[in-house]
Amino acid sequence: MIETERDLFIQRLREFYHLERELEDLQTELAEAATDEELESFYMAHSETTTEQIDRIEPLFDAVEAEPGVVESDVLDTLTSEREDLIADVQDPALGDLVEAELGRTIERLEITKLETLLALADRMDLPSEIVEPLEQTKTEATNGLERAKEVTEI
Repeated sequence: MIETERDLFIQRLREFYHLERELEDLQTELAEAATDEELESFYMAHSETTTEQIDRIEPLFDAVEAEPGVVESDVLDTLTSEREDLIADVQDPALGDLVEAELGRTIERLEITKLETLLALADRMDLPSEIVEPLEQTKTEATNGLERAKEVTEI
């Protein structure tokens, strides 16, 4: 039950953490599926960044005296299901790369949105910099990832 800002912060932090854990595997899968070398390289690099972000987020649970827990992301499940359906229908590998890149951009936007909520709650709760700074750094990386994803597909 979510009754306080702290409850909501912990719920969103758990959701973001679980999302990042799911993305570790997904990004490897997307890199393997890509036919474009630049797109493959983007996903491999992003997978490494995601691992670093997970390592940065994990200590935040101790800082707020909470356990990581698992909060499933229905949005990610829907996005990956849609991707699988589209990829099954796509005949041209270049179109498949566009579908993969679209998913990458959408995921970056999802991460940015989740981080904006966490940062807004952290501000309202006046949380210390040891919590805020890792979230800000992760948001900066997600924003840079979105820009890189756009460049890879020249969108």
